[in-house]
Parts: sequence; structure tokens; C-alpha cells
Amino acid sequence: MAWAPAPVACQLVPGLLLALSLLGACDGTQPRDTAEAAAEPPITAMPPSPAPREPPRAPDIVIDGSNVSVGSDRLATGELGLADKLAVFLTGRPMIAGNAVSFVAMRNARPSQVAALVTALRKAQAASAIVGTEARDGTTQRVPLTFPGSLSDCVTVAWIARDGAIDVWPAGGGTARRIIKGLAGPDMTLGTEAMRRQWTRCGAAELVIGSDDVMPWGLVFDLATAGLQASGTHPSTAVLVTSAVPGRKLVLP
Repeated sequence: MAWAPAPVACQLVPGLLLALSLLGACDGTQPRDTAEAAAEPPITAMPPSPAPREPPRAPDIVIDGSNVSVGSDRLATGELGLADKLAVFLTGRPMIAGNAVSFVAMRNARPSQVAALVTALRKAQAASAIVGTEARDGTTQRVPLTFPGSLSDCVTVAWIARDGAIDVWPAGGGTARRIIKGLAGPDMTLGTEAMRRQWTRCGAAELVIGSDDVMPWGLVFDLATAGLQASGTHPSTAVLVTSAVPGRKLVLP
């Protein structure tokens, strides 16, 4: 075997021989700490935690005089069989079945169009609905709507006729109190008083509302909020109907 000279540092600086030998510099080996560090696997960064999943939510539902939107789906309000077609869009969507579903109805929608949406929600197994509409003072108010299978005969019915008069009578039939149209439209003040008087004879939780379809939804909504918020009355929910004959027994669809 050929002889190999020692490293220059080991030849010229004998005084360092012991220290360098201990470090392994003169025998061709690496220091222990360096060798162990080289043998360790590289440290890899941990992947970021996935973002928390958003809770399920019902689709945004908006109806006006021309269209009704359910999320990204849209239908013209003049479509034949509107309620059935809307039910297809609503059935199986998150937070519909078994829930109180909120939607927005513009004042220019027709009562029958809003009723079609309510029927579609019922078909999609919603428990109830909450309709939000801009009130006459510019604020957004909300009215809870329920889908009862039957009503007590004493439940208050308030109906806006095509001439703007308001008729109030019990659901089981009886004399209707008629409030003629005021200068600015249906007389909500006297209409509210008539609802209050009828309600005190029963005390039911429901208030039935509706109008001839020539009237805009906004007036029906105003009548509902007036009846639900009136002093001395405590109905907690409204029932929307699209047909009624003042004084006659109410028949639910």
C-alpha cells in the first residue's frame, strides 16, 4: 500500500494533533455530531390544516313580478304549473325539508305568485316559511307563514277585494265587516281595527290573509303585518290564501 502524507495541518502544527485527532480531522473521519446530523432525514413542513367546511344553508329565494329565483335556477312567474316547477328546484336542497325557509318577495309580485312559491315549499316538505318584504316605511319586515291542514272556525280572515275594500270575517263563515277603500288605497287603519275585534272573539294563533290577484303583494303584506303587530291582538303566524268569498266558510287549498 502506498504511503499517504498526513494533512498539512497535522504536519505543520503538531500541537493541534491531539485535538484534531479527537475531532476526526486527521484520520479522515467526520466529527460525530456532523455525521449524525447528516444521517437524520430532512425536516419537512406539515401541510396546512384544511379550512373548516361551511354549514349547509338553504338557497337564496327571491320572487318579483317577473321571475322567481331559487339559487342559480330561475323561472318566469307566468309559467304554467309554477308551484310544481318550483318544487322540483326546492326538493332535496339543503335546509328545506323540516325547516322554516326564508324568502324575499318584492312588492310588485302578485299574491298568487307568492302563494305558488309557498305551495312549492310545502311540497318540498318545508315546515313553514318566512317572507321578507319592504314595508311602506322602507324597512324590511318579515311575516311567518304556516301551512295548516285545517283552521278553527273563529280564525280571522282579512281579504282585500279588487276595488280596494277590506273584508274581515271568521273562517267558519258569518257576517263580514267591510272597510271601503281610502284615498290612498286600502284603509289599513280601519282594517286593522276590524281584525282586532274579530280576533278578540277567538284568540287563535293564525291570521288568514289574501287578496284579489289584481292587487300587488305589497298590500297583502302590509295587511298581514298590521294584523300581526296590532295592539290587543296576538296571532303569531299568517296563512296565505288566493281565493275567498267574504262571509262564506273558508276552504283551504
